[in-house]
Amino acid sequence: MNDGDRPVLLLTCSGISHTGRLTTMTGISLRCRYPVLISRHLQLSTLKRPLDEELREGDYLVAVDGCEECCAGKRMDAIGKVPESYIVATREGIIKRGMEEARYDEIETLSRVITERIRT
Repeated sequence: MNDGDRPVLLLTCSGISHTGRLTTMTGISLRCRYPVLISRHLQLSTLKRPLDEELREGDYLVAVDGCEECCAGKRMDAIGKVPESYIVATREGIIKRGMEEARYDEIETLSRVITERIRT
């Protein structure tokens, strides 16, 4: 995928735990750094409408969960949606640390994983 291809919708679980907040911070960071690449960032925990109403035909959906609870994955399964890419931060070497704040290096690690998946 190239920056000019289908619009990328980044869906993050955005829970209250360390890894949930990490997905939020990473999504915000990526949307600011790459506004052409990431056309929209939805935070699962703050949706105003049901998920199926938020999704648009033609979006390249990248879903990111923070941990093995897979909140975003479960919500997508419930509506029968399969993302083009699905990432779980803890499967990418991020260690869940309770309610601690996300670190810059973790945001950069997760950002790198997401952009690599989009661009391949």
